[in-house]
Amino acid sequence: MQAPSKFSITPVAAAVTAAMYPGYAAIAQDNEVEEEFLDEIIVTSRKRSESVQEIPATIQAISQEALSAMGSRNMEDFSRFIPSVNIVSYGSGSSTVVFRGAITGSGYIAQATSSIYLDEISVTNTGSQPTLRAVDMARIEALSGPQGTLYGSDAQAGTMRMITNKPVMNQFEAVFDGEVRGGSESDSSYRGSLTFNIPLVEDKLALRVVGFSDQDGGFIDNVYGHTADISHQGYDLPSGFGTLDNAAVLEKNWNDADIYGGRVHLRWEMNDNWAATGSIHHQTTNAGADNYFDPYAGDLEVVRFHNEYRNEEFDMYSFVLEGDLGFAQLVSATSYFERDVTALYDITSYAHYWAGAYCSDSYYTQANPPYYASPGAPYYWTNPDTGYIVWWPVYCNGPTVDSDFFSSYYGPSHDDKFTQEFRLSSQGDTVDWIVGLFYEESTDSWKAPFNTPTNGGNGDVNIYQNSASLDFWEFYWSNYYGTPTTYPGVTSSWHSESVTDWEQTAVFGEVTWHITDDVNLTLGGRYFERSNTNYYLVNHPGALGNPPLGEPGAGDAESRAFRLAGDGYPEGRSAEEEDFIPKVSLSWAFSEDKMMYGLYTRGQRPGGVNRSRGDPFFPNSYSADLMDNYEFGVKTGFADGRGRLNATVYHMAWTDYQLNIVDPASSPCLDANGDEIPGEVIANVCGQPWQQVIANAGEAHIDGINVELDYAAGDNWLLGMNFEVMEAESDTTKDLNGDGVNNLVKGLRLPIVPSSKGSAWAEFHTSTGLFGAEELFVRTQWSYTGDSVNILEPLPETDPNPQVVNPSYTIGDIRFGLRGDTWEASLFVNNVTDERAVYTTGTGVFEWGQGQSVDGRARQQTVYTNRPMEIGLRFMKRWGD
Repeated sequence: MQAPSKFSITPVAAAVTAAMYPGYAAIAQDNEVEEEFLDEIIVTSRKRSESVQEIPATIQAISQEALSAMGSRNMEDFSRFIPSVNIVSYGSGSSTVVFRGAITGSGYIAQATSSIYLDEISVTNTGSQPTLRAVDMARIEALSGPQGTLYGSDAQAGTMRMITNKPVMNQFEAVFDGEVRGGSESDSSYRGSLTFNIPLVEDKLALRVVGFSDQDGGFIDNVYGHTADISHQGYDLPSGFGTLDNAAVLEKNWNDADIYGGRVHLRWEMNDNWAATGSIHHQTTNAGADNYFDPYAGDLEVVRFHNEYRNEEFDMYSFVLEGDLGFAQLVSATSYFERDVTALYDITSYAHYWAGAYCSDSYYTQANPPYYASPGAPYYWTNPDTGYIVWWPVYCNGPTVDSDFFSSYYGPSHDDKFTQEFRLSSQGDTVDWIVGLFYEESTDSWKAPFNTPTNGGNGDVNIYQNSASLDFWEFYWSNYYGTPTTYPGVTSSWHSESVTDWEQTAVFGEVTWHITDDVNLTLGGRYFERSNTNYYLVNHPGALGNPPLGEPGAGDAESRAFRLAGDGYPEGRSAEEEDFIPKVSLSWAFSEDKMMYGLYTRGQRPGGVNRSRGDPFFPNSYSADLMDNYEFGVKTGFADGRGRLNATVYHMAWTDYQLNIVDPASSPCLDANGDEIPGEVIANVCGQPWQQVIANAGEAHIDGINVELDYAAGDNWLLGMNFEVMEAESDTTKDLNGDGVNNLVKGLRLPIVPSSKGSAWAEFHTSTGLFGAEELFVRTQWSYTGDSVNILEPLPETDPNPQVVNPSYTIGDIRFGLRGDTWEASLFVNNVTDERAVYTTGTGVFEWGQGQSVDGRARQQTVYTNRPMEIGLRFMKRWGD
């Protein structure tokens, strides 16, 4: 039904256009029952069009028809059916994407091990990744294993490509796709999209416009409770803790989200040899809290003291020029990606933990003279109200050491990325080749007004100006500078900012030699040069107008002058690297529809410089970590095109893997003779306590088996299943705390990695005249995710951030529908067993070590989870040629 393009070098040729648009084509096609067979899926994962079954690598492709059949809305949905991919969804707009278990923990400063592309646009970010809505998608391509040759950095373990539908010449089409769903444990949700394909100039110019608006109803309740008053860490919390409640911010289903956006593609086919496509994509997400609950508060319930939210906007622009030069095909791909996030999180439990640990009087030693510590207790400060020593008053965010308070973290961030790639490719009888040039520059930045204390009826009245913490800092900096120093506008005890600039150039290529008609050898490589510079500052207290100059020892006149001239930023730290990434594969097609292959690839995650203060325990710079992949695979067809069976065995060796960790350094400053320099007010610390850094921790291995099966059973049934079993473990024993104890030992499981993952589905369809339809269909689908651990280090339950086993879970869906000539209607049940998946358990916020006696909450814990059972209706309608 789709008019072919006259342009001969369209990335996916006209002969396979039906495979790109099967979801809508199926609505209009003749629905006579015919013998079933499996469609060939054409992909562009190697930057040329070819059947996924002919590529000597592990690539799983999900067609538009399959995406529609499974009811996929986003990456969280379709990744359930890709066994090599684990997506940890924190909420609308934020996720961690993991291929083949290559991750060492969640963190906000580490580069990703897996890359995400929308067409030619890289949207991979530092920290969590954006969650793209899967609207008007032609297909999803999941490239498992290192993709360093063609995709460069951040493709260390795999690449997710989301390929959109492009304009079609000489054909008008309009498609509506709408859905409503809800359940007893969630608010109603709505999803709607409109797609228009508009021919503008015959054979020359066409426009494709997509608009969408989704509302995901919330399903987590913020229930009544008090601040913690129990500590499990061997000390008593301040006497005033546990008195404040969250009555002013109670809300049912408080994690709702509104997501809306659109996409425009304009394609100009100049002549038979040249074409250009310009694209704009926008998405806005306005969400409440993340999708987590506290099992100690109740099922799908939490106790929080601020109205949490996360808002995100991103824009993508691309321009792709394609040309036939005779001897080769030319592609120029230019793109720009920009993302802004603002979020507010309640961190009252975190602040209370540290206040309990440090913000209390010591009745054993009095300081002399008042207001600062005696030489025997250099970290301590005298409480002017009692005359006794306070261990560390930075966390005394109330008027006294016993005052209760709320605390929050507000975190705006910005990312942008510009890329330019030129590539030439040619396919011949004996040799296929591709060569390319690549340039990228990007910036990621964030600001963190941290530990902002509040009080009042609704928790939004800032009380830092009346805090003991501010009293301490004003005295401290007055003493340090030798002049009275006050901070009348400060609202928090800590303010940090980070800006990191990246620049990369690369040249890459692959050559495939057809040794015989059945045997192919591929050699590839990528040489790159990359640099990055980080600018980082910390202010105590969180002052912006008149910032102090960092930790003791950093306030010299030269540093002060530089920072004042640079808007408060210190001089940046820089790092550079260059390397070559190889690739080798050998394949043998031992029959018409069967092939086996061996493959070696390497992936690399970039090194860089740490945000550092003073003299850290770990180096100020960290090196790239390498992933060497060895795999053997078999791809087969059987039953005269009715079935496909693919299997892969792989071993991945991870060298110098990067770990997001707190630097343990808290060493004193030393003079030229190596003697400690005493502090006048607090210890003269030249380390960087509580500083998150990236460290090269050691080696690890990931071994696995992947199997995929699709089968058209008879004339009416489509069956499928897949699974992956893996072992992902550390191979290194190492001391990461500087205390002589090996807290990293060989054999530890890598975190957030299920040891097994799989899915299965069955779809039945038959002719019918019911309600004027032509086809009836029923589909059931199930996915299984094995257990995992939340962090790498096996910290015991007595630790405030222990290692927790995330249990396995199974999610099932059922869909029933009717399909007419130009419409489709379906009834569905998602998560039919109301399974409560544990994507991961939160760590690093020190909540586990606290409880609440009045509310009867023995502990506190954050569990990120899926949506509960929901029932819904979906309707699609097509108009056009």
